Amino acid sequence: MNLPAPTGYYPVGVTDWYLDDVERADPWTSGHRELMVQIWYPAADRPTAPTAAWMPPGGQEEQAEYLTRLGVPAGSWTLAPSHSRRDAPARADGRPFPVLLNSPGMDDTTGWSTAQAEDLASHGYIVVAINHTHEAFAVQFPDGHTEHTQVPLDSPQHILPGLLQPTRVADTRFVLDQLMTAATEQPGRAGLPPQLAEDLDLSKVGMFGHSLGGSTTAQTMHDDHRVRAGVDLDGPILGSVATDGLDRPLLMLASDTSPWFGNPGWEPRWATNTGMKIPLRIAGTQHMSLCDQQIILPQLTAAGLLEPAKKAEAVGTIDTARSIDLQRAYLLAYFDANFNQTGADIPQTLARLAQPEMLPHP
Repeated sequence: MNLPAPTGYYPVGVTDWYLDDVERADPWTSGHRELMVQIWYPAADRPTAPTAAWMPPGGQEEQAEYLTRLGVPAGSWTLAPSHSRRDAPARADGRPFPVLLNSPGMDDTTGWSTAQAEDLASHGYIVVAINHTHEAFAVQFPDGHTEHTQVPLDSPQHILPGLLQPTRVADTRFVLDQLMTAATEQPGRAGLPPQLAEDLDLSKVGMFGHSLGGSTTAQTMHDDHRVRAGVDLDGPILGSVATDGLDRPLLMLASDTSPWFGNPGWEPRWATNTGMKIPLRIAGTQHMSLCDQQIILPQLTAAGLLEPAKKAEAVGTIDTARSIDLQRAYLLAYFDANFNQTGADIPQTLARLAQPEMLPHP
């Protein structure tokens, strides 16, 4: 399967960053909290570093498990490489780039949003995606050992709030702390590719996430005012943000059959919310349309490896290229407007982008 190319000016680099929160206990084990973070960034011109895999090892393992559950024969498919260069030097032209944190869906690994991350990086953003250890399907660490999910997925309604608070939000805030340390205290000793720490503009921090990652985005914004703008990709509103609201803008993109759209937290007017909140849904999509499965499953169906009905159940009936174009365009325009990359405000930007597939809240 092939990954669509980024649409921006900059070549893209990607790196893995190991972080160890020695002061925080891991909620799933007796040890302290360790994280693997994947970072996409604008790279130096014509990087010669090797092309990175589409997904890190844990993401590849998760992809195989997911496709097996859908009935795709094992060994019948391969993922093409990404468009990013592994550990390439970052740009060194004196311009820092806004930082976008990313939280995957429940059980998911960071590679499942590569198409969104690469495109944002190609347009001048640094995307910092977090593998939430013991919740992500599989996370491989630098010493070679792999930690698998310990989440009891048969009863998610009982564990979602516990995952969101404090674990996921604490992970995200810790990563942001470490980015600030890397940028201000030890830019040359942070374990990042050359120039990357210097390229971080931490006065412009946004966040986005799919499913539970969208929920994590909203709650992190509530708990940490360093995050100035967020995008919830088809995730429920959970935690204290559901009652307290936000004072900063939140774009909410739902699938066409989303169970959250119209429910508390997704209504256009939030009694306790003072920030701009924009709920939209994309016609013809399903929940898994808002990650890389929108790209992968249609290619398997075209190759005769996945039943069309199963593809439609997972990623809907929308044309694949159209779905990806819409997701990328709305993410980019929203963050550009928030961080004054284009000089436009958010309502003007979204009005300019208005498309028949983008349905407002009724």
